[in-house]
Amino acid sequence: MTRFLTKIFLTGLLFVIVTMSGVAQKLNNTLYLMQNVPQSNQVNPAIQPECKVFVGFPALSSIYFNYSNSSFAYSDVITDGTGIRSDSLVVNVNSFHDALKTTNFLSQQFELTLFALGIRAKDFYFTLDVIEKEDSRFSFDKEMITFLKNGNYDYRGRTANWGGLGVDANSYHEIALGVSKKINDKWTVGVKGKVLFGIANLHMEESDMSVFTSLTGDQVILNSKHRLRASIPINQITYDANGYVEDINFNSDDFDEDFFLNTDNKGFAVDLGMTYKMDEKTTLYASVLDIGAITWKSNGYEFVQDGSFTYNGADWSQSGNSNDPNYREIEDVFDDLVDDIEDEFRVSDLTGTYSVGLPTKIYLGGSHQIHNKVNLGALSRTEIFNGKVQSSLTLSANARFFRNLSTSLSYTAVNNSYNNLGFGVAAKLGPVQFYTITDNVIAAIRPNSAQVANVRFGFNLLFGCKDKNKKKDECSWSEPLGNKKKPLYK
Repeated sequence: MTRFLTKIFLTGLLFVIVTMSGVAQKLNNTLYLMQNVPQSNQVNPAIQPECKVFVGFPALSSIYFNYSNSSFAYSDVITDGTGIRSDSLVVNVNSFHDALKTTNFLSQQFELTLFALGIRAKDFYFTLDVIEKEDSRFSFDKEMITFLKNGNYDYRGRTANWGGLGVDANSYHEIALGVSKKINDKWTVGVKGKVLFGIANLHMEESDMSVFTSLTGDQVILNSKHRLRASIPINQITYDANGYVEDINFNSDDFDEDFFLNTDNKGFAVDLGMTYKMDEKTTLYASVLDIGAITWKSNGYEFVQDGSFTYNGADWSQSGNSNDPNYREIEDVFDDLVDDIEDEFRVSDLTGTYSVGLPTKIYLGGSHQIHNKVNLGALSRTEIFNGKVQSSLTLSANARFFRNLSTSLSYTAVNNSYNNLGFGVAAKLGPVQFYTITDNVIAAIRPNSAQVANVRFGFNLLFGCKDKNKKKDECSWSEPLGNKKKPLYK
């Protein structure tokens, strides 16, 4: 029975992990060095788009989705069955367990730019972005899965430390106003201020779980401690006789226009950036994004759970003979056990205001021109969130063989994944520019084995663009040769 219940619980956990709309880093590495795409200013506010004015198509300027996983791929969890299950897909617990690291991170992000505008004024460049952002993250330790997979036999006389569960989800509006200035021929600096309006939030502030098994195996002690912050519209919370949370109810009608447009949850963040041109061919870049936080005031709750349960076994002796006057259904015995566990792990709720910082990103990189139409780039990205640091490294080749067509090919090492080949293309026809960029194009070809998958695409209107590669004394294709004046000789 114990092994059966463990398999049910583990299968359920795998289902949540695989199907959650969430996984570890939000990558924009290929975009960073495609600087003819105005959205590169979103990852370095010092970057000045080459056109005097750009306008993003409303709701089509930039659509971005990112998925990242620090350890396993879909194919490590769901595999083809064998034997009588050869025609089915099955959950492979062993393969999933073997792919895990000590601590595992999953994250997912979605961004929709509603409006974007950029204007050059001499050495200054001003930008305005209105963006809808959603960011969700989940983390867990391998030892919890090991215990659920193998049971507690190997843990006799000691404690299995399950670690904590990391749960963070964030949805908010962002209005960003930026300015960059060209200081001289070498230095350009930029800053961007962001006003944030939170929609909903989940933040696991504290989490710790462990299981102790006695040396003889006849006693198991479960310890669990959690503190979850939430800003969500809860319709009703019911309590037991001791004042502990018994049930939480949601009403879909509460997720209405007022919920999505509320301005009670305010925040502020800053982006900083710089570029330094070492010589005619080499440029260095640095930027720090999302230094700030959101204060959550509306629909704010704090759920606290701290308990310990000692399991000495369950008495099934009266469940063997249905003719016994003291007969008890196995389900009743199990229900009593569940009730005992719930009594020890009850949840209390508090209300109040709290603040959660944004994941801060640090970019350091550079590019070197090897041809007047080709440059090579390198970029490191470090993300800091909840005291955890995650890094990535990207190498890229960026080409612009035609004025209105640019491409980028990149390679990224991230999340213990080393098969991420990225690609980007930006094409301009008249004033309309279309671009699409991904840090792992292989994910579209072999999605089952991908740990990183993202894509960004959109449309811009570009005005007042200059060809930086064109020499001052060079003819344009649009200039008729017959209009050239002949030199005068004395």
